[in-house]
Amino acid sequence: MLETLDIVRSGVFAFAAASAIVLTLEGWNRVAARRGARPAGRAVFLFEGGELVDASPAGRRLLHGTRRAESDLGRLLSILSRGFGTDLGQRLDALSSAGRLLLVSQVGAGTLEAVVAAGRLRLTLTPAAEGASAVDRLSLEAAEAELALLRGLAESAPQPIWVVDGSGRLSWANASYLALADKVRSPADDPEKAAMVRALWPLIPLFEVPQDLWDGRCRQARMSLAPVSGTEELWYDVTSIRRGEGSLHLASDVGGLVMADSAREHVVQTLSRTFAHLRTGLAIFDRDRRLVLFNPALVELTGLPVGFLSSQPLVQAVLDRLRDARILPEPRDGATWHDAVAAIEDAATEGQLSETWTLPGGQTYRVTGRPHPDDALAFLFEDISDEAGLTRRQRDEIDLGHAVLDAMDEGIAVFAPSGALSWTNAAYDRLWGGAGDAGRDLPGEVGRWERGCRPSAAWAGLRRRERPHGVQDASIVHADGRGLALRIVALPRGGTMARFLRLDTDEPALAGGVGTLVPTATAREAAPIGA
Repeated sequence: MLETLDIVRSGVFAFAAASAIVLTLEGWNRVAARRGARPAGRAVFLFEGGELVDASPAGRRLLHGTRRAESDLGRLLSILSRGFGTDLGQRLDALSSAGRLLLVSQVGAGTLEAVVAAGRLRLTLTPAAEGASAVDRLSLEAAEAELALLRGLAESAPQPIWVVDGSGRLSWANASYLALADKVRSPADDPEKAAMVRALWPLIPLFEVPQDLWDGRCRQARMSLAPVSGTEELWYDVTSIRRGEGSLHLASDVGGLVMADSAREHVVQTLSRTFAHLRTGLAIFDRDRRLVLFNPALVELTGLPVGFLSSQPLVQAVLDRLRDARILPEPRDGATWHDAVAAIEDAATEGQLSETWTLPGGQTYRVTGRPHPDDALAFLFEDISDEAGLTRRQRDEIDLGHAVLDAMDEGIAVFAPSGALSWTNAAYDRLWGGAGDAGRDLPGEVGRWERGCRPSAAWAGLRRRERPHGVQDASIVHADGRGLALRIVALPRGGTMARFLRLDTDEPALAGGVGTLVPTATAREAAPIGA
């Protein structure tokens, strides 16, 4: 079997070698035809600044088809260097503004005269007395060298390259293609299968040839091959080009890319199943800002069609739809819609997007944007209508309580467990002043009370005791002569409340006596302060 494969390989390479010989013979035939049609003549070239200004017909034939250079002069030197040395370019550069150089080829390419005048370079190639003209000889040598280079590149290319003739059979293939054929069409143990392999390999192409190829146009298709060993499929992007009756093909291995896409799809499906039961809407955009993952909660919260979300829309398209659905608020402060969308995307990229959107129907959404690995972007949509409603109700109740306390004639001050003043009502502020002052605490307020009242033993008792206990009462007299009843109440969790009630008579006397702070019947466990 291996001998058969070697024979087939030899046939393929023999075809390639024969093709090269035919090309060479055709080149010599063209030389002979030209020599018979007209006598060999000189090739004259005129250059200015490296660009060709004019040339004789023989000179233009020599330059025809030569493209591997950055300038016209470079193209010509790549050909002439074969007959006049590789240092020809340096010798021409060394010519003065009015210099002349005459070279004789050592390989029978004739003579070359270079003259510099008026900033222009004139090159004259004169053929030898005998043999083919210098133009034809150098043209053929350049063509042969280019053919050898192209054949070496094609044969050594890591990508499989092959040519199919007009009948659909393989006419040439490089080493990478033959190695791939060994991998997918190796001899089988079954004699019948082995006979089939002998008939098919490698004359029948490994990949299907597209039928709708046009001359000069490339067509690319992703194709797979199944190795005989039963391993995973081999994936290639095959580029096909029509060339006359046949076609040229090149394959690029994309197995890693296919595996990565498959793994990504598997991850996306896994994440979709994981997030399917979340009540929070999830939208993940890739580095190109296209939607690549969303869950059912997003559809339920936004009402966006599944077909639209499945089409991988851009971030701006999604935000436009949310705006049309009156879910996304209009821009504020006169900002344009484009600026608003850019601001939302930038804030999400920096992980600083956290907004509350109030919908016309009374619902409230919390929208959060977070960056993800590989420049991805994630948006979270949460329905916080119940939470927002509860917060509003609690705030309304607190505001109502404050309004009720502000309407009372009794002055009230509440202190935190740390002793800091946390709240006062309007009556307290009218009585003691200092509404809105920051940094006030219980010791400071006791000093304020003492300075605003006549001397009393209650103040010393308050200063001696760090924390009041239970409920304690005392009678004090304001500096203006008003009698006040002071009640200190210990609140849960270490807080303290002070109440001031104006009495009907001046200089009142309570159960504990003027200036004495005593516990009431509801707090008998508390010791009197200032006794």
